Amino acid sequence: MGRVGRPRPAPYWATWYALARSAGVEPGTSVASRIDRGDGMHGMVLGMDPLVAHQRAQDTFAHVLVNVTSDQLSLPTPCAEWDVKALIDHVIAGNQRVVARAGGQVEPLPEDHRAAYRASAKAAQETFAAPQALTRTYQLPIGELPGTAFIQLRTSDLLTHAWDLAIATRQPTDLDPELAEYVLAFSKQMMSRPGLRGDGRAFGQEQPCGNERPAADRVAAFLGRELS
Repeated sequence: MGRVGRPRPAPYWATWYALARSAGVEPGTSVASRIDRGDGMHGMVLGMDPLVAHQRAQDTFAHVLVNVTSDQLSLPTPCAEWDVKALIDHVIAGNQRVVARAGGQVEPLPEDHRAAYRASAKAAQETFAAPQALTRTYQLPIGELPGTAFIQLRTSDLLTHAWDLAIATRQPTDLDPELAEYVLAFSKQMMSRPGLRGDGRAFGQEQPCGNERPAADRVAAFLGRELS
């Protein structure tokens, strides 16, 4: 029997809440006007086409996932509260929530984690590619979020967790350098405001990482992951 609404082992909206607050948005308000006038999140629509970036992030996670073996599912990840299986479930659930927030029907998923991921990724990409999907707003726990912001945050989440999965399963972390540079630029813009880092906050302190390291390593270090 398929699965719908796979478990999420930790609060999912903490990062999105912090990012929205960095743009000066309070819960229950709309951030659309701020993005339209270039305040805070405007960089989400610059650089790479957001649909292309989202698909590449989905492909990047899939590329790492295909090499994960069943005996690795209980390994720890850089996300202290998640093992490999919980991390995969978190990403799949994020894809499902894209469909749900757009008012679509969340279909049951296969039991196999690779097949479940592929199905959820396809559904999320199709949801964002639908007419007006990036110009409409989505009602989230933090308030109304425009599609351009929603897709960028999903792209960042996918790439970062692809890195987490690669680290946990001892795979290379040189993940789609062009996409990683795009996500890094977005992350630096979003994190330019104070109050997002530290104990009890969405992000840890930026960690040391030389410019010679892969761009995905630099994204991870910027968002607080420790590099070996």
